[in-house]
Amino acid sequence: MPVTMGHESGVNCMAMVDDRIYSGGRDNQIFAWRGQPAQGGFELQPDAAPISLASSIMSLCYEPASKWLFCGLWSGEIQAFCKDPVQEDRLTGHRRSVGAIAVHSSVVISGSHDGTVRLWTMDPQTRRFRCHGQPLENPSGPVACLKVLGDGLWVGGQNGLTCFDLNTLQARGTIPSVHQVTRLVECQGYMVATFRNGDCKIYDAAGNEVFNRPSRGEHQSNTAVEIMVHPVTNKPLLLCGQQAGYITAYDLPEFRPRGSWVCKQNSDVKAILDAKCNGMFVTAGAHGDIREPGSGTSRTFPRSARTSLAWRWTAPPHLQPPRAARAEGRCRRRRRGRGSPRPTLAAGRACPPPGGVF
Repeated sequence: MPVTMGHESGVNCMAMVDDRIYSGGRDNQIFAWRGQPAQGGFELQPDAAPISLASSIMSLCYEPASKWLFCGLWSGEIQAFCKDPVQEDRLTGHRRSVGAIAVHSSVVISGSHDGTVRLWTMDPQTRRFRCHGQPLENPSGPVACLKVLGDGLWVGGQNGLTCFDLNTLQARGTIPSVHQVTRLVECQGYMVATFRNGDCKIYDAAGNEVFNRPSRGEHQSNTAVEIMVHPVTNKPLLLCGQQAGYITAYDLPEFRPRGSWVCKQNSDVKAILDAKCNGMFVTAGAHGDIREPGSGTSRTFPRSARTSLAWRWTAPPHLQPPRAARAEGRCRRRRRGRGSPRPTLAAGRACPPPGGVF
């Protein structure tokens, strides 16, 4: 691949769009990538000319049923593209960057750094999206992430977690936090929340905290997160991207550290994406790198200065954690503190606190 191809600045987000990977960056461009076999490994090749937008792309969300791709921009707008039929739309209303977008029951949900959540529905006559009702003011401040769990909309903000009832659109409650909630992912009916300082917490649907792994060792930040299924053990894996290019992997539900490595030195991991192909996942960094790591051993595949590397899990579960891409990083085993039992989701589920925050 020519070294001139790819993003010219940091990559903020990625999304699977059918059989392609789309990436959005600070350079105001969206790239489409297709995986191709390459000598010694696997390579992502640009699939089409990049799409240039008016502002940095902060979030991407693709809705397969409707074929709409929603792009949250730094300017506060949402640029939308439909593949079939080919159509574009622009959703305006947010005053600051849109860092989180989700689609639930044909309703587009967006969260912004202006501290609001907006719901968008399509007008069947004009086939244009319009804001539904008044924006929801988020009690936990500027919105960094959101996720639907059951009939609740979980919103991670600067000052904690808030859950809105999707039936009444009223806030059920807020879990305050000193540290910003950076990502939310759902796993087996639980909500996994990661925090800026490196904390990881798991809540049941009622908002009860059933697990808390405080930041420790080298895991002192959370900038990206993904859950995928290990192709050998068929158990969920939690991948936590961090500052300086680190990723740490945990086996769920035990929350057992599997290992950690560096994707690209000093390039904060901004996005992790399950490629849903033979245990592969892709990472994107603040230096404009998009990478593909491995498991039992990790290989650095050919890439351009601004493209990507993917990783594949292959090692049996009893082997050591993944080694780093040796040219750029180190692999270090995360060790739990001595004298404390290892909590599991199952243990938390069996005896949750009475009542519930939400």
